[in-house]
Amino acid sequence: MTSTRIVVLGGGLVGSLVALRLADAGLSVLVLEKAVPGAEASSAAAGILAAQAESHSDGPMAQLALESRALHAQLSDELRARIGLDSGYRRVGTLELACTPEALDALWRRSQWQRDAGLSVDLLEPDALREREPKLSAEWAGGVAFGDDGVVDPPRLVAAVAECAARAGVVFRAGVTARGLRLAGGRCVGVETDQGLVEGDLVVVCAGAWSGLIEGALPRAERVRPARGQVIEIEARPVPIGSVVYAEGGYLVPRSDGHVYVGSTLEFVGFRRGVTVAGMTRLTRLASAVVPALSEGVISRSWSNFRPFTDDHAPLVGHRETPGLIVATGHYRSGILLAPVTAEIVRELVRDGHSRRNVTPLAPARAMPGDAP
Repeated sequence: MTSTRIVVLGGGLVGSLVALRLADAGLSVLVLEKAVPGAEASSAAAGILAAQAESHSDGPMAQLALESRALHAQLSDELRARIGLDSGYRRVGTLELACTPEALDALWRRSQWQRDAGLSVDLLEPDALREREPKLSAEWAGGVAFGDDGVVDPPRLVAAVAECAARAGVVFRAGVTARGLRLAGGRCVGVETDQGLVEGDLVVVCAGAWSGLIEGALPRAERVRPARGQVIEIEARPVPIGSVVYAEGGYLVPRSDGHVYVGSTLEFVGFRRGVTVAGMTRLTRLASAVVPALSEGVISRSWSNFRPFTDDHAPLVGHRETPGLIVATGHYRSGILLAPVTAEIVRELVRDGHSRRNVTPLAPARAMPGDAP
């Protein structure tokens, strides 16, 4: 095992954390990144760890999300102990708002499985909602609070994981674009790049929205495709909310540096970057509708990037039918949240050939909505 060379394609959070865990297992790991580690979707994310707010029913995916949220708290402590950096992890909770009593009742009923499991869930009627978050608009009929959800600071997290991986022996090569996989004898033996062949005993594809551009990486290239998301940052001192707030298909994230992130859009425009007038209008209206005081705030930054979208919104994590090839991509909106458990799954797949977790919903060759019969 110690002589095995693993080539990881993609230096975002998933790729860097996979590399770290494999290096910790005693393996030789090389990460190929087309830009610089964390330069794409990982650093552009809002950093929400909404394992409960975004799990609408119990099942394997919800359990993986809950496990990964717990691993984030451990990871922050681990990074601090190993290299003196952390992820900016904070357990601020998430709050989902309802515009009518009927919608509030539906939210409460949807969380029944979490209450049965003993998870932190609270119903907030209008008075309790105002007491918890007094700066919210008075128009909301209430909300449901998930007290154990949290946030991280994505740029800080990715930088810390990459630094920790490098100190553990992982080699990062930036500015290398993977074009396709090299096969020999029915096995993956390396990667064709814009700078030539890179050989490896095992290849792990963690290229996010760009995974489909690597020939042979996915069962079909369109299995993972880019979904542009736009985000704005509003300067707000003091920050008017204490929890992450979900409302009307968007979110507001309080940051510890005196800002609020507001996101996000969902657009299928290929790899075309940009913050649009329509996107900016939607996000500013959302901010004002949720927290009226934010309408007077200053937009300090705006950006867009590409989430790796799959039709069933679950990632592809597992062995491909080609020996020597593993994929860990397609995390859509949950790349930050699911990165720790994804790295653990990949470590198990490499070390043991299988995972102890229920990873059936992640199978790369699974049926997807819209597949031909």
